[in-house]
Amino acid sequence: MKTYIVNLPRCPDRRENILRECARFELEPEIFGVDGQNLTETELQGLIFDPDNNQLSKSEIGCALSHCGIYGDMIAKDIPVALILEDDSVFSQDPRPLLAELERQPADSPAVYLLTHRANRYIAGLGPRQVGDMLFHRGWAGIGTHGYVITRKAAANIRGFQAPVKCPADWWKLFQVNDLIRLYICEKEIIGLHPELGQAAASLLENDRGATWGRARKRYVRRVRNQTPFSLRAKYFLFRLRHQFNIRCQ
Repeated sequence: MKTYIVNLPRCPDRRENILRECARFELEPEIFGVDGQNLTETELQGLIFDPDNNQLSKSEIGCALSHCGIYGDMIAKDIPVALILEDDSVFSQDPRPLLAELERQPADSPAVYLLTHRANRYIAGLGPRQVGDMLFHRGWAGIGTHGYVITRKAAANIRGFQAPVKCPADWWKLFQVNDLIRLYICEKEIIGLHPELGQAAASLLENDRGATWGRARKRYVRRVRNQTPFSLRAKYFLFRLRHQFNIRCQ
């Protein structure tokens, strides 16, 4: 399966980690990375939604642009499905059998398969989807982008929505509410976080987000959510009513 890595040139230790992980399982990745800290205010004006009120941190914007760059490459090269990893990822087990099965899934389905366990939420009432030896549950909400498989259709949908960037790359729930993707969550962890690199990355991101968090950010989040057409919000509301007692945390 085509494999992509999100890594910044200024993070060689993290690049070594993920390249070593990929080499373990004979994956040949391609590296993408946009360093949000290097973006000028002029550049940001043309890249983000509602520049005067946008409350995303530069790290969040860079991360979103990195993932969108990967989606664009998938579209340009007509890649039907791809594995996307961030540089603080580690494999919990050999991913190749599952990746081979996922590669057979239809590319015209807007599917995202999270291979991680980070407080993901899924709908227990819906029948799980069997992919090879693994079960995937229909996702309700997910956290993180450090390990997932995405089809070309889903990549194209998210890339269109994120031009300009409206939200972080892992706002899976918003993408689903806007009918851009169908989110699936693996019942077993295939990809985890490096115990040191992952914790350091989470701390840096939370500190970066903390600098922008407050009433202004909450107002911005509401503004983004309100961009969703009323018909889709109503559809999601009914969907939530049907499944509100079957939501489980992973």
